[in-house]
Amino acid sequence: MTGKTDIRDYYNAFSKSQGETGVNLRHYYLIDQLRKAGLKKNHHVLEVGCGIGTLTGLLASVLKQGKLVAADISDVSVDMARKRLGHHKQLSFVVTDMSDVDFGCSFDFVVLPDVMEHIPVEQHRQLFAVIAKHLNDDGTVFIHIPHPLAIDYYRQHKPEVLQIVDQALGADRLIADAYANGLMLQTYRAYSLFHDKNDYVLITLKKGQPVMLKALPKLTVIWRKLNARVAFLFS
Repeated sequence: MTGKTDIRDYYNAFSKSQGETGVNLRHYYLIDQLRKAGLKKNHHVLEVGCGIGTLTGLLASVLKQGKLVAADISDVSVDMARKRLGHHKQLSFVVTDMSDVDFGCSFDFVVLPDVMEHIPVEQHRQLFAVIAKHLNDDGTVFIHIPHPLAIDYYRQHKPEVLQIVDQALGADRLIADAYANGLMLQTYRAYSLFHDKNDYVLITLKKGQPVMLKALPKLTVIWRKLNARVAFLFS
């Protein structure tokens, strides 16, 4: 089992190569998808696994009237991010492995941008417990991970590109750990970003809340049925 110290030391060294990579298509796509998921400029956001602040800088530019807390296990990465992005007054940094941290506030969004696969899966249930504790009742957990089959491909054909912990995360285990902490699946979407096959998965979760179901007006249902029937006939 890879320990937290090993992971921290790895990412302290890895921070240099992160600086060379910079902002890429994935980061811009994530900002676009966060906006579509409801991110507003006055929201309070927690970013877990901020690294050297590549996505953090884009988030800070969006959250002009909000608050952004960026967290990472690597003190070297956080120091680099703080030096680059310290001019954003709404932004603060925390060095933590997220196992028992208390931020003293709640958030509208908790963003995990390609980080879950790097946190040992046996720690996920406790991670979701910490996230649920800090999530507003109507808040959103926004998770982005490599498609598990993409990780399997790299493990077989390009193992040198994988990091110290790089797990293929199936929906079954991930969602079970989330549900155990009162977080319910809202969306799960596999898609293609850099390859001809699905290479990433975007997941959103919310706190489970009791609902009151109210039937739609009969004309609305009839109109939907008519549209569905026409679409079927002409398909």
